[in-house]
Amino acid sequence: MFAAVQIEGATTVEMVCAAAEAFSPRIEVRPSCVVLDVSGMTRLFGGAVEVGEALLGAMPGVRAVAVAPTCAGAMVLAASAPGLHVAETSEAMAVQLSTLPVAVLEGVMQASSGRTDTGRAGREVGGGGGRVRQALQRWGVTTLGALVALPAAQVRTRLGDVGVAWQRLARGLDEAPLVPRVAAPVFERALELEWPIEGREPLSFVLARLLDPLALELERADRGAVCVRTALHLTTRAVHVRALPLPAPLRDAKTLRTLVLLDLESHPPAAAIDRVHVRLDPTPARVLQHTLFEPAQPAPEQIATLIARLTAVMGEGRVGTPALADTWTPGAFRMQPCELGPLPPPQHAASSGPVSNAVRLANLPPPHAASDAVPPSASSGHTTAGSPHTPDLPIGFRRFRLPVPVRVRVHEGRPVHLLCDRPGIAGGSIVQASGPWRTSGAWWQAPAAVTDGQVPWDRDEWDIALADGTLYRLHVERAVGQWALDGLFD
Repeated sequence: MFAAVQIEGATTVEMVCAAAEAFSPRIEVRPSCVVLDVSGMTRLFGGAVEVGEALLGAMPGVRAVAVAPTCAGAMVLAASAPGLHVAETSEAMAVQLSTLPVAVLEGVMQASSGRTDTGRAGREVGGGGGRVRQALQRWGVTTLGALVALPAAQVRTRLGDVGVAWQRLARGLDEAPLVPRVAAPVFERALELEWPIEGREPLSFVLARLLDPLALELERADRGAVCVRTALHLTTRAVHVRALPLPAPLRDAKTLRTLVLLDLESHPPAAAIDRVHVRLDPTPARVLQHTLFEPAQPAPEQIATLIARLTAVMGEGRVGTPALADTWTPGAFRMQPCELGPLPPPQHAASSGPVSNAVRLANLPPPHAASDAVPPSASSGHTTAGSPHTPDLPIGFRRFRLPVPVRVRVHEGRPVHLLCDRPGIAGGSIVQASGPWRTSGAWWQAPAAVTDGQVPWDRDEWDIALADGTLYRLHVERAVGQWALDGLFD
């Protein structure tokens, strides 16, 4: 005996499933319909009618409830009209189905094709309902009884597998058994401690007792953890909660314990611990396939442990992959978590023909907009764009990680001489200077406020050429008059 609950309006599938679990553990969820196995419930309620009334009373927001000997028959009866429909025997179900219109089957077929265990053939059967309905209308078949009376061989010849599926559904025959919904497993453990603990070493033993069985459960379920949620109940009745996202699905107990300990070392609890609760967020385990022509990448467990150790030493937000910040602030960047993935394919630079001096100057990084920053060639080994011995290649710019402070002499508003104390950086007379290019921004924020690199700045930038042919980018902070070198042109 099966029951079908037709959903309509604001009632959700989860609400119906929560109420249906009080009646039967075997529940299958289909589009706009929930089917449950109510076999044996007549001993509790007295009959099929009483079972249907109990279901309808427990789910007041549903459209219809039907009880029938088969899943297909219950679904068709529930889709036919609102209210309660009961067929205790196969003969009574056949009588009730025979009077229903053929149009009822189209919605039921679409719900059947939406099952997760239905293959390509089942989806094709559910998708050809419009063609079958039009054909039956031309033949004058308007009820399910008339459809059942048609010869099965002739229906297959003219309508194919879709027509046969419609005819079997009109008889109330199941195409597949009921597939009960299985609740997602919960990977969590808790341990009450006899005495409060403090320090990393005793906590490591407690975490080992919790994570070892959890790792075994993950392996049996072919799952990996993507996040470790730790809740430490302290003696002060406070709860120290930490959520540790993982760069890749992991299920090694030792690695998980090390990562949790390193995270708690950076964020220690404020008091002794009375109770430890660990919960893992699962995901399907990763499938690792090495190639024959590329070197093997390090295991994600090793990289995750390394990143956690570096984070414990350097601090939160200082370890990761640098990325460009959404700002015009010069040199601004942000740190994002490392993403473990396959190595990108090698990119070979395409060879190009000679590049003219104008194109070479246009390739300079912003804020270059003029071509007067090209100095004459000198005998120091640095060649310039105007040298006859220099191939026409684009100019590259090497930005210093930190701007180099320098002293600059200015004449009539233009830099004329550069002096630097750092070894390896040339100084001397400035023979050409292009600029200034004035940039400013984030003036609406307080000087101490930092939001993704958005710090106030106000500077003038120059492109300069020294007497020995060296090209630099120079800037001055207008508020304090401090000069610094941003980088070197090759």
